[in-house]
Amino acid sequence: MLNFLARLFKEKVDILIVPRAIGRQIKIKTRLITLFLAAVVVLVMFLASCYVLVKHYDCSFTKADNQLMKAKLAIIGEELERGRKYLELTQTTDRQMRQMLGMPLGKNTPAPGPEEDQLDFNKVFARGSGDIDETVYKNYIDNIETTAKARLASFQEIAWYYANKKDTINSTPSIRPSKGVITSGFGYRLSPFGNEGGGFHYGIDFADKPDSPIVVTADGIVRHTGWTNGFGQAVLVDHGYGYSTLYGHVSSIKVKPGDVVKRGQVIATMGTTGMSTGVHVHYEVWVDGTPVNPNKYFK
Repeated sequence: MLNFLARLFKEKVDILIVPRAIGRQIKIKTRLITLFLAAVVVLVMFLASCYVLVKHYDCSFTKADNQLMKAKLAIIGEELERGRKYLELTQTTDRQMRQMLGMPLGKNTPAPGPEEDQLDFNKVFARGSGDIDETVYKNYIDNIETTAKARLASFQEIAWYYANKKDTINSTPSIRPSKGVITSGFGYRLSPFGNEGGGFHYGIDFADKPDSPIVVTADGIVRHTGWTNGFGQAVLVDHGYGYSTLYGHVSSIKVKPGDVVKRGQVIATMGTTGMSTGVHVHYEVWVDGTPVNPNKYFK
């Protein structure tokens, strides 16, 4: 087989070129191997040309893609900078809300980190992705994430504080139990029954017409209703946070133990049950088990 190919390539071939205009034949004598090599060279040149064209096209496409990517990175940079500025605004809002509620700043109110002040991604992305230091980029993103988590924790703390404070305010006695006039105040007094001496009066008496409404002075849960020594028919309400109130000498009771009541809700009507010299309600405020003057809770 090899001998055959060797003899074949050594064979001489004639190439006739007959131009129409001249009319005379041009005869080129060459060997088959030469013709084969010329064909190989032409093929190689053709393939090389195709490769160059493809590379040029790919380079142009990559360049256009890089330009598009650069534009997208610039937009991302703007969004990051805008997000960072909003985080700074939330810090101001955080401080203002705490000041309005009388809260301390707390550990969840961080100041902007150094990466936020030093790195401007809007400018970095505008230059191109190759100019971004990976460590700086990671620190910047980590700082934004840490700051955002701290802001969220701070706002949750504010929400809890507000809800708790609102609940405390609603549970603090702050209105009069009756529109009637005050006939006896808090403190030492003479006996209303004409006996010698007197004693300490732990509440305030409000007098009004029979069956006038009596309202609860704060949100709470009714703990006792019914007859109570010295107070006749009475209602005891537990408001939580150490507060409780007592309403004595009432005629009819509108609630029962376990009922949840809201400030201003009618719980009884005025009467003269128990040791009473007239139609009135005896009102007491207790704080942590100690009776206090109800006057300071009226608003």
